[in-house]
Amino acid sequence: MTADANLSQQARLEAICAHLGHHYRIGIEDICKLFGVTRDTARRDVVRLDAQGRVLRVRGGAVLPPQARQVEHYGQRGETSPAKRAIGEAAAALVRAGERVLFDTSTTVAEVARAVRVSPLNVLTNSIDVAEVMSQADGVELHVLGGRFNPWERSLEGAQTRQSLAQFQVDKLFLGACAIDPLGLTCPSDDVASLKQAMMRQARQVILVADSTKFSKAFMHRMCGFDSVDVLVTDRQPPAAIAQALSTLGVEVIVAAEIFGTPQ
Repeated sequence: MTADANLSQQARLEAICAHLGHHYRIGIEDICKLFGVTRDTARRDVVRLDAQGRVLRVRGGAVLPPQARQVEHYGQRGETSPAKRAIGEAAAALVRAGERVLFDTSTTVAEVARAVRVSPLNVLTNSIDVAEVMSQADGVELHVLGGRFNPWERSLEGAQTRQSLAQFQVDKLFLGACAIDPLGLTCPSDDVASLKQAMMRQARQVILVADSTKFSKAFMHRMCGFDSVDVLVTDRQPPAAIAQALSTLGVEVIVAAEIFGTPQ
């Protein structure tokens, strides 16, 4: 979506809600950039949508209101593709018995957790889905980070989660991606970026898992460059510009399609 200052307010409100339907959260600065409006206009839009019960105002922007349908929508989004399953298998092969492993929140990262078959392991996560998978695995010592529950992502987040992370040091982090462009990784909110950055600081090795739909896209908040990533596991070869940037910085690229066949 590009900036468009010519939208009527009603059209802009509908577009903001559509954005929230995909990303759960939107910041005032995001609205300004996406729709070419001032901060005052963006705030008025959020106030109006909040009054209509269509969003919940939070510091710096808005999130979807806490309604059961959002959790159901997460379940629909969580339907796993063959590509994500192949990525999960390829990434899980990197785990060694006895390691300390941190799992981020994403449907692709959850597939990595499902595919892990070695033990013993020390596992740390903020994902309810990963915690559920690992709670049923033999030989796993499971630690779940505290924080504010996000029903859309089924995860724990916020300042308490970042503070909890500082108490741990891990061998590997399996990191989910929101969007990947030639400069690195971006996120739809600064909260998401801050949490993922905190995770990377506590890990000796960062393994990014992302299907090819995340390539050549970008959100407003820059999370990191490729110099913060050690390995990328994906289902297709990255586009040329991204592949060149990865190669220049020595990031190992593992293409699951080349191991398990091309997912359809």
